[in-house]
Amino acid sequence: MPTSTLMTFIAGLPALFDSLQTKDFIDVAVAAFLIYLILIFIKQSRSYFIVSAMALLMGVNILGSTFNLGLTRQIIQPILTFIVVIIVIVFQREIRRFFEWFSFASRRLAYERKANVSESASVAITRALLEMTQRRFGAIIVFQGDYPLEDVTEGGVPLDGRISVPLLLSIFDPTSPGHDGAIIINDHRIRRFGVHLPLAERFDRLDGFGTRHRAAVGITEKTDALAIVVSEEKGSISYASDGMLNTVTEPERLEKIIEDFLKENIEVGISPWRDLVVRNFLLKLSALLLSTLLWFGLVYQTGVTTKQVLAPIEFRSIPSGFAIKESDVHEATVTVSGNYRDFQGLTPSSIKVSVNLAESKEGTKRYTLGSENVTLPPYFSLTSIAPRSVRVTISPASELAPK
Repeated sequence: MPTSTLMTFIAGLPALFDSLQTKDFIDVAVAAFLIYLILIFIKQSRSYFIVSAMALLMGVNILGSTFNLGLTRQIIQPILTFIVVIIVIVFQREIRRFFEWFSFASRRLAYERKANVSESASVAITRALLEMTQRRFGAIIVFQGDYPLEDVTEGGVPLDGRISVPLLLSIFDPTSPGHDGAIIINDHRIRRFGVHLPLAERFDRLDGFGTRHRAAVGITEKTDALAIVVSEEKGSISYASDGMLNTVTEPERLEKIIEDFLKENIEVGISPWRDLVVRNFLLKLSALLLSTLLWFGLVYQTGVTTKQVLAPIEFRSIPSGFAIKESDVHEATVTVSGNYRDFQGLTPSSIKVSVNLAESKEGTKRYTLGSENVTLPPYFSLTSIAPRSVRVTISPASELAPK
């Protein structure tokens, strides 16, 4: 930014703050909260491609409007008109998971747990994993996070068993029917075994790894789960989180990873509302900055402008048996003010001027035109109307009928 431009901007800051009203801050805050919810949804559902798809559509629309690309605008604008319906249809599973996250996390408020439960579970799981590496057992252990896993997994046998070394070893014993699948651990219980997981979408970064590793990465791409995988060929242990695969060699570090995840997901009193209020500082800041930028770009910089619209005068509630013989004015010039962008969709039919003749009697009478006679869209305000009055002559309908 050139120095002169920067100085001009700084010099105009006092005038800017003086022009701001309480409703402007409320406007930005409400928009920031809505943007924050969208960011939370994207984070929790792992649907990051929503951002790129929406940004692409908005960018193409701006490009078409800026350079007046007729065909492009004809294609994009109907899509943007029904964008909410399209999002609900295309992302209905992700939206359902988002609300399930609220429901699931809220149910956890009824439980009270202690840290030593996580410690004993992590010790048992680590011991079992180390023994599997020695026996060259292949295994996948998935720790459920906030998101339910039913929608992204298939098959499996319900178990609801207590975590123990013998049970884990028996499940992944090569002679066991369910040893090729994964086990799901939730709330310190082995809920299912023999579960089939979704494979990772990007195989190129998993060269040298087998199907188990791709499945471990795949479940963490779509959810906030933690997956531990044991390679029967190499006898190594890896863990997947947020779609990334890492090998771990130190038992202490492996135990710490498991323990930290279990503690984080059983914290007493945790709820989605705490996540919204207390956590995600960077998302809150991003939402506020984006809301502020959008306000300056779409509201403040466009400014308030005025426009004159010629609207026909409508006469309503004419007494029964009477008709209008003559009127000295049939149209009124209405001056309205509003945001510049709102005027792009304003048409003469959007503004109505009406005169109520319900109490009128035979003869000539002048009616004053004011704000009560003008109907405007809610985002416009009336500046003036001309003429200020209209003269109407009312006669019996029988006298005006053709003879």
